[in-house]
This record gives sequence, structure tokens and C-alpha cells, in this order.
Amino acid sequence: MPQIFSNISSADFQILVWKIEEPLGFFETFPASWSSPEVVNPTKQLESTAARYCLHLLSSEFDNLTLVQNDRNRPYFEESDWHISLTHSFPYVAAACSLQNRIGIDLEKPGRNIEKIAPRFLHAREWEKWKSQSNLLTLAWSAKESIYKAVGKPGLSFQKEIDISDFNQNPCKAQVSTGEVVNIFWEEYPQFSLTVALIQ
Repeated sequence: MPQIFSNISSADFQILVWKIEEPLGFFETFPASWSSPEVVNPTKQLESTAARYCLHLLSSEFDNLTLVQNDRNRPYFEESDWHISLTHSFPYVAAACSLQNRIGIDLEKPGRNIEKIAPRFLHAREWEKWKSQSNLLTLAWSAKESIYKAVGKPGLSFQKEIDISDFNQNPCKAQVSTGEVVNIFWEEYPQFSLTVALIQ
């Protein structure tokens, strides 16, 4: 079973990370009341289904809930206090949930010409700190994606409205223009970086 066991842990949330090595049918075991987005690309369909499978494994309480998507394709449970987040970058997928806090999860694989695009999503002072360390640039990109998901504000500027303090502690802190203080839990693997953003 290719579950990836993470060292990220907190009493406030649960996560599950998976490496896809199975066919689509293996993951199609979540409740019928859960929406599954129509995706033309077979790989994207597999990723989306596997991420929902991970969410299903996190809690038996989810079996009686209805999973839908908002107008920005973000999944959520109808008439529930549970906060959830999904992420995928083939062959890796992950899910996170919290009953008390808004939450976002993201995983990013290295590459993507991160040094080239980083000045577009980092504030100048963040760029100065991390510009020579591609792993921290990838981690910052992942952290800002997680924060964006947790805050849920359309159009939130990664560069101008999200300020990450540093990655010298775990969790580290970030400030958002909306006034929220965010805890960022993070972990680096050889194949990807993983972050979880939790709004206090």
C-alpha cells in the first residue's frame, strides 16, 4: 500500500499522502454522494479520484456527508463543520481535514523553472532570503498555495498579500492581508515538498 507516512502532525488536523500505483478502479470506493469532477484528461481524473479516496480514509464520519464543489472547483462538505483540502501532482496526492480550523494542503514537485517564476509570487524580501535555494523557493510556492486554499479569498495575491516569516521552525508563521495569522506545517521529501496551512 503506497501510503506515504508524514511527520507533519497536530491535534488540530489530519492528513494522508499517497503515491498512485493503482488503476482508477482501486480508488473509486468513496461514497456515491461525493461529486467527482468530469475531467477529460485520464491522469487528472485519476489524481482527482485518488485524492478523494485519501479524504475518505481520513474519517468514517465523512461517509454520510455530501461532497460538492464551489464555483472555483474547491471541494467542501455540505451542511458540515469539517474543513477539507485536496492536492495532487502525479503520481502524488494528499488530503487534509480539520474540524476546528480552515485548512489548505499542497504538494509541489521540484523543477518548473522555480527560480524564473519565483519573483512573481514572492515579495522582494522573501526573494532575497531564498533566491539561491531552489528547495526553499519550491517550499514557499507550496506554502502560498496552501494558504490560498485555507483563506479562500479569490484573487489573493501571493506576492503582495501573503508574507511568510521563514522556514527556520516548524510550524512557521505567515501573515495575510485579510488579517489572519497562519501556521504553516511543512516537510521536504526527495520527490516533493508538502505544506499544510492552518488558520488560527
